[in-house]
Amino acid sequence: MMRALPAIAAVILVTPLAAQQPTDTSMKSSTPATAPAASGTHAAAPAAAVVQPAPDQARGFDAELRMALFDITIDHPLAALDRLEWLRSSPIAGSGAPSDGLRSQQDLLFLLAESYYRLGMRDAFRKAAASLDSAAPAGRYAGVITAQRMLDAYSRGDYARVRTLASAKTAGDRGLISLVAGLGAVQNRDFAAAHTAFAQASQFGGQFAPYAKYMDALASAASDSAKGTAALATLQTLGEGQPGAFAEHVRLSAAQTALGVGQYAAAASLADGVPATSGAGAQALLTKAWALYRGGNAAGAAMAFRDFATRYPQLPERDEARLMAGQIMLEGGKSDSAEKYFQGIADSISGELTTLQARATTVMSDASRALVGARVAGSVFIANASAGKVISLPDDAGAEKARIAAAFAGIPDSSLSTSVPHFLSNLGVAERVDSAVGTGFPVRVVFAARSDAQTPGSYADRTQAVLTTDIHLALAAYRLEQQIDAQRIKIAALENLQRLIIASDSGLADNAKQIAATQDSLERMTSVLVNTRERVRNVLRMQIAATRQAAADNIRLLDSTKTSLGDNAKGMELEALTTEQQTANVYSAIAGDVERGLEAALDHHPAFALRDSLVARLARAHALHDTTASVLAADSLAVATELATQRGKESNAVLAMRTEVASATAQRTVAEGALVALVDEELRARATGLVARLSRDREAADYATASAAFFKAMDASATPPGGATPAGSGTAPGGASTPPRR
Repeated sequence: MMRALPAIAAVILVTPLAAQQPTDTSMKSSTPATAPAASGTHAAAPAAAVVQPAPDQARGFDAELRMALFDITIDHPLAALDRLEWLRSSPIAGSGAPSDGLRSQQDLLFLLAESYYRLGMRDAFRKAAASLDSAAPAGRYAGVITAQRMLDAYSRGDYARVRTLASAKTAGDRGLISLVAGLGAVQNRDFAAAHTAFAQASQFGGQFAPYAKYMDALASAASDSAKGTAALATLQTLGEGQPGAFAEHVRLSAAQTALGVGQYAAAASLADGVPATSGAGAQALLTKAWALYRGGNAAGAAMAFRDFATRYPQLPERDEARLMAGQIMLEGGKSDSAEKYFQGIADSISGELTTLQARATTVMSDASRALVGARVAGSVFIANASAGKVISLPDDAGAEKARIAAAFAGIPDSSLSTSVPHFLSNLGVAERVDSAVGTGFPVRVVFAARSDAQTPGSYADRTQAVLTTDIHLALAAYRLEQQIDAQRIKIAALENLQRLIIASDSGLADNAKQIAATQDSLERMTSVLVNTRERVRNVLRMQIAATRQAAADNIRLLDSTKTSLGDNAKGMELEALTTEQQTANVYSAIAGDVERGLEAALDHHPAFALRDSLVARLARAHALHDTTASVLAADSLAVATELATQRGKESNAVLAMRTEVASATAQRTVAEGALVALVDEELRARATGLVARLSRDREAADYATASAAFFKAMDASATPPGGATPAGSGTAPGGASTPPRR
């Protein structure tokens, strides 16, 4: 019993290995496959059918578009753009053939155009929008695209394009479209068309209606001075019903309009209602000063002019305000104080001129690069920023995430609102310049006017070019990072595979030990079985020989008996002897048959048959082990080689993306250089304009100083007390005559 145990262990070891071999189907059961399983056994599970999914490009395209929309809505613009540009290169994107219920080419072009627009890539936006027009003329995205096109055209100064787009009468945010159309008409001095457009924007309601009424009143006053009073009434009414910055700017415009129509008290009151901290505070204070001056409140005007010059030294009107404060002083008969005050202004302006002229060359170049590097040049040089009336919309105006999602889903966007506009003030511009250039830069240059007009689209085009290269570089860097991550993932996968191979090698070594132990047990068992077989064979042969001998002896005795009986053997005795002879012959034949079938019988004995089965299974286990070891060795070599390659150098995809990053960097450098040149030229032109203005203001201060000295001398030689004081006559500082003194 104890020697049977190795055989049992061998069966346990070899069976799992043999189970991996192809099933032998040469001997099939005659039992039908539908026959119930025997009691206590499990029915064999049917083989699972292999499913080969058919590629569905249309559904994949639809899913990718929805993922891109999701990226847009969760503020992953680069991921969305990367996916959309990849989709545009796919064959199904070029077919333009929509499937039932699935997205098609026009949806791709819409999302692509929106991504470009939101990222500020306006040239790419215009091209994508043109492709959308070709793919789906007057499609369901036309209204959204039209509003964006109008904002783009207006920012570039293409007012003719604004008028053309406005006349298309497409759907979309009609309030915004009409407002932009009116602004474009104002720029073209077409006040009748502007009034019509602003009226339409007001009728559509929404958040742009107050702005439309505001701009309509300003355009009306600008078109005809006789309409100033009516415009003032409109502005006053509008300012009372609106909160926040909008109301403050409306009050400023109302104050300026009242000043223009001679309602000085109303102008001063309206201007005084604008907080000093407001973006409109500077111009409100200056308007108040002029209103008080023209309304006869000299003391209040002088204080307001001095406050303006002190609070807003960066604005061009600073020296004008200081001169007016001195003028009021002179008009009040304080010629001695006025002389000193004007002389201080002249000295201050002279020092500023000297510093500006000495540093103009280097400071402007450095400032140009700093402004472009900080990406604020486009907003710094917006016209009339110092006036506090520049309305600015966010970059995503008209392309808000909710609007894009609604348009993609086919939901009307009438209930959606465009991003709220805000006013760009001189304070905001000054903060941006100080942040980018530093406090040592003469920020007054930014607010100075240049003598020649600059094309409105110049800054927009070059700023957009820089922004586009920024996005291209960011997108290339994003794709580079994706490829680097892909290579890292591949290296990690190879390292994991290498660990699995090592673990498999270890397990295979353990299996080899088990196979060897089984082989040893089988060899010992074989020796026992051989000896046992020989003993069984010998015992059986001895029994066969004994049986044959007994049969032969019986036959011999029976023959002798029959011979001795002779003729007396008859009847039953003779039959008995004959039967016994036949029986002995049968035993002899049986012994021969057993002897001839002895080896076959031993071969069919379960113990010896099991030994042969174990030998065959062990041979298959050896073969499987050797094959597995060979495969693992080849895999280990291949993995090690590939891992060394991946660790040793970057993949071709990574190298290609590094080339793209380098190319995008070079393109950005070129675009930045072009914008720096434009900004440098602009700064120098404005510096020249500032120098000219400072020179005029210094001349006015010198003239005012001389005039004050003149009046001082006149006062010294005046008549005795109680006599009349001679009154001066002339124009304000900077004019051809002496300053007036009342």
